[in-house]
Amino acid sequence: MRDVAIYSPNAAGLYDRGAGEEGGGGAELQTVLLAKGLAARGFDVAHIVHPLTDPAPLDPPAPTLIERRPESSGRRLHPLREVIDIWPALAEADARIVVVRGSGGYVVPASAWCRLRRRAFVLATSNELDFDLHRPDRRGATLRAYALGARRADRLVVQTQRQAELAGETFPGLEPIVIPSFAEPAPPARETPEYFLWSDRLTAYKRPELYLDLAAALPEVRFRMVASESDETTADLRDRVRRRAGLLPNVELLPRCSRPELLAELERAIAVVKTSEVEGMPNTFLEAWARAVPVLSYSVDPDDRIAEHGVGLLAQGSSERFLAAARELLGNPEMRAEIGAKGRAFVLAHHSADAVADRWAELLQAQLATR
Repeated sequence: MRDVAIYSPNAAGLYDRGAGEEGGGGAELQTVLLAKGLAARGFDVAHIVHPLTDPAPLDPPAPTLIERRPESSGRRLHPLREVIDIWPALAEADARIVVVRGSGGYVVPASAWCRLRRRAFVLATSNELDFDLHRPDRRGATLRAYALGARRADRLVVQTQRQAELAGETFPGLEPIVIPSFAEPAPPARETPEYFLWSDRLTAYKRPELYLDLAAALPEVRFRMVASESDETTADLRDRVRRRAGLLPNVELLPRCSRPELLAELERAIAVVKTSEVEGMPNTFLEAWARAVPVLSYSVDPDDRIAEHGVGLLAQGSSERFLAAARELLGNPEMRAEIGAKGRAFVLAHHSADAVADRWAELLQAQLATR
C-alpha cells in the first residue's frame, strides 16, 4: 500500500514532452511540485493523471504515474462515469491518503472511495471560488454534490488566511490548515522588459476586457495576452476579446502556451497583469516574483501580500489607479527593479519548494500515523 495518491488528471501535460499547449495550469503545477516534494522526502507517492504520449524522464526519487482511463479525457462527465473512471485509478494507486485539489466533480467519487475503503481524504483548495456554493458558472446539482464530498474531508488545506476564513463560513467543521503554494526556483529575469503580460483562462470572472481597456489607454506600449480557452469560455466572450484585440495594434493575442513558452514570455515582461475578480494565490504571481518581475493587479491581493511586502502595484478596483500604476511602472525602472527584488525575496522566504513540501510532509505524516 502506498502512502499518498494525488488525483489531478490534467497534470499529465506537465510530465509529457508531447503535451504541446495542453500543459496544465497553476493548480496542476502545484500537484506536480507536491508529488515530487513528497517523493523527495521518502513518501511512496502515486500521481493519477491522464494518459501520456511521451513521458519525460523523472529524476529519482520520483512519484509513480498512474494513468487514468483515456475515454473521458477532456470531457464533462455524468456522475456515474466519473465513478467508473476514477475508482479503478484510486484502487491501482492503493494509497492510505488521497489528495484532491480544487472543486471539480471528481471530489465526490474520490471522497466516496476513501469513505468506502477507509482511507484519509485530503482536499486542497485552489481558489476562493471553491467556497462559493452559489457560483453562477457551475450547476446547482454539481455544487451540492461537491459540498457533500468536501464536508467528508479528513483535512482541508487552503492557500491563504482569507481562504481559511471562507472555509470556516462554508464548511465550519473542517478546521482548515494554511499551507502556501509552491514557487519553483528561478534566476532573476535578464531580458529587457518589452511588454505587459496577461496570462489567464478566458472566462468572465478573469475580466480580460479590463486588460484591453488598459492597452487602449496606452497605445504606445506593447501588450501581450495569453488567453487560454477552456470549457468555461463562452463563445460571446471569446468573440468579444478576439474582435477588440484585433482592433488594437499594440495588442498581441496568443493562444494557450506550453509551460516553457509561458515562462519565456515572463522573462520579457514589464509586469504581470491580473484583472480577476477573485483568485487563490495566482501561480503567475509566484512565477513573476521568482524572476524579480513585478505584478500589477486590478483588485486581487491574496492576504494583502502586495500591499504588505511591496511586491507589486494594486489598483484597488479603480481604472484610474490601474492606468496610473501602469504608467508608473513604465516610467520608473528603478522602482520596477526595487519591486522585483522585493518579490523575489518574498517568494524565497515564504513559498520555497523546501519550506512548502516540509509543511505538507508534516501534515500527511500525522495522517499516516492515524491509519
